[in-house]
Amino acid sequence: MSGAQQAATELRRFPWIRLIIALACLALIAALLFLPSFAPWVLRFEHWTADWRTAYLSDRAPASNPSIAVVLINDDTLKDLPSSPIDRGLLATLVTGIKERGARTIGLDILFLKKTDEAKDKALVDVLKNAPAVLGAIDERGKSDLKPFQWAFQTTYLEEIGRPVGYLNLRHERDGVVRYAARPADGSQYPKSFARSLAEASGIEAADTGEPISWPLDPADGSGTFLTIPAQDILAKSETALRDLRDRIVIIGGDFQNRDRHRVPPSVRDGEEMTGVMIHAHILAGMLDKAGAIRELDPQSARWLLIGIAVTGFGLGWMLWRSNAVSFLRWTFATLILLVIDIACFRAFHLLMPFTLALVAWFTSVTAGRALHAVAASTS
Repeated sequence: MSGAQQAATELRRFPWIRLIIALACLALIAALLFLPSFAPWVLRFEHWTADWRTAYLSDRAPASNPSIAVVLINDDTLKDLPSSPIDRGLLATLVTGIKERGARTIGLDILFLKKTDEAKDKALVDVLKNAPAVLGAIDERGKSDLKPFQWAFQTTYLEEIGRPVGYLNLRHERDGVVRYAARPADGSQYPKSFARSLAEASGIEAADTGEPISWPLDPADGSGTFLTIPAQDILAKSETALRDLRDRIVIIGGDFQNRDRHRVPPSVRDGEEMTGVMIHAHILAGMLDKAGAIRELDPQSARWLLIGIAVTGFGLGWMLWRSNAVSFLRWTFATLILLVIDIACFRAFHLLMPFTLALVAWFTSVTAGRALHAVAASTS
């Protein structure tokens, strides 16, 4: 056989498939280290797995949150009134009733975007000026969704009231789910969130960190996460509705079927959407109970974690490239170990680990190490 023929034969025998597999795995590992720019599909899957973890493994309190109450305006509340804008005379009466019962702070998750009855508009201004109230607003990020007259009215009306104002904007991920608290917009006239403004008005230091929102499971006593009262019970001066409001932060908001409802991580469990006012209550609860707040690894720490997993997996694949055990270690064993670590970190430290990214990094690095060793062996 001539030299040329021998070279051609060796070229055909070269394990090109293994080399391609190894290079593809290494490319994927590199992409994982720069999410979400190069591998957003993995990030979406990571969010989905984190939602299941949150929906089933979050803390369960013994009873409703003792510091927060939510008053809901619904269709029954407004049966004799228009639903949009919400009648401001009704709001004035509602705030007065809650204030008289000794609420610590009263938050209004209500937008003020146009004039209504002049007397009722003024009555609400007068009530709020003399109440421990915090108001909500749409900031510059939502300005394009408003008519110029709506933006102008919101600005002037809130300035006339003169109470603290926080932005109501919610942060939706690409799949439409609200998982994180929204950070403030640069240079905004509303530099603090609605929840943070409520906390600070109640004498509690808080910050808009943009961390994941905590979603505790329903309390063990069968009550809701927050004391929740229909607004009509407040207006009727029901003793049952009013007796538990003293010293609480009370948030007033709407509960309508097709308005201001959003998918959240617990939605994967029951398919239910959550009202905006309830989401703000959860954000506030996380600010009040910092020990129970959910955290994620910062990007740099997550990157080093993935690098460590990838290097370990590559070394294992390289050393055990001929062993059948590598298939077990590559997938089944790694899944079990990472799952146990992930659950332990979430339950003990309220820390969301990048489980899916870690699993992908391990599988691809073991595969790359095994394939590259096979290529090296074929050429030696």
